[in-house]
Amino acid sequence: MLARSSMRSASLGLFSASIAILVLAAIAACGQTQPGQSDTSSQTGSRPAVQTSEQPPKTDSRSNGSSAGSTASQKPPARGGHPAETNTGRTPHSSGDGPAIGAAVGAAAAGVVIGELIAHHNASPEKLGHDGPQVPKEFDMSGFTIKGLVHPNWPVVLDFMIDSPGSIQLDIVTDKKQFRATMTNTPNHRAYAIIHLPANFGKKLQTGVYQIRAIPPAGANTQAPRLRTYGLGAGEKAVGSVAIDQLTFQPATIHPKANEVADYGFHAHSAFDGVRAEFIFTTLYNGRVLVQKDQEEKLSPIPEGERAKGTWKGNGKPGEHMLQVRAWRGLESGGDWVVAWSPDIVDVVK
Repeated sequence: MLARSSMRSASLGLFSASIAILVLAAIAACGQTQPGQSDTSSQTGSRPAVQTSEQPPKTDSRSNGSSAGSTASQKPPARGGHPAETNTGRTPHSSGDGPAIGAAVGAAAAGVVIGELIAHHNASPEKLGHDGPQVPKEFDMSGFTIKGLVHPNWPVVLDFMIDSPGSIQLDIVTDKKQFRATMTNTPNHRAYAIIHLPANFGKKLQTGVYQIRAIPPAGANTQAPRLRTYGLGAGEKAVGSVAIDQLTFQPATIHPKANEVADYGFHAHSAFDGVRAEFIFTTLYNGRVLVQKDQEEKLSPIPEGERAKGTWKGNGKPGEHMLQVRAWRGLESGGDWVVAWSPDIVDVVK
């Protein structure tokens, strides 16, 4: 099946104002309770539909919008020789850290309009090519931003699940361009959607902001669905499904004082120069999955087709943790990048 997409012209200034409104709405939503998310794995169902639009800046000479097609798929990845991933994982428990992380997330979101959409020079393409995509220290999985490289014609993939009817809105913003994709999927089914940036989305590698947020169904007087994100990738070498996949993080509970460790692993469809395994504290707060970076391990470059494995001693803070993997290719290798999150959760008991 193919999902049609359209591109409409508008000013970047108007878009920036709309992003400000959306961010404020996301902050307010942090205090609202969402429906519960399924704790069981499920098989993939219908493909997610994708609607896209490009909004050029005021300096763009075009006065009329143009349209383009885009596809979204839940088929097995083109490379790797394994079925599409269906493990949705489980929902973390609530904890006493939720209010503090929620407050930090709200404060960070308030700074997105100025800090992320205007001050792009704070993360140059050279820095992102050397250090990889920038993920917030704390964020709400139902609405967050990542700063990463952008290139015209690049494919972008999102692996996600929503827990109720609604859509996922992905905005990709540079200092002169903006692209928006709206994705829908059967609730409580994991899926990945692939979109392509237009050929006129700049002329070279540049810094961009990728903003992901859940939105309610159009015209519905309901809350936005809760979002669980499993992977985001940009660039030819980052997309197949998501080029870092099959994340594992076990066992479900460890006791560091008893010298118990957690084993982790992931598979790479492409070679990546930079790789980080990050262990992020996670908690449920007002029905939303919040995360906070706890510890990080620098890993060796990973060749194409390899599976990386490691152990984590759980020396950080107690509580439930996910595995977050950042992988990227340097500028000389194209700049492609991936961020992936494990469906598995490990509870560190101290």
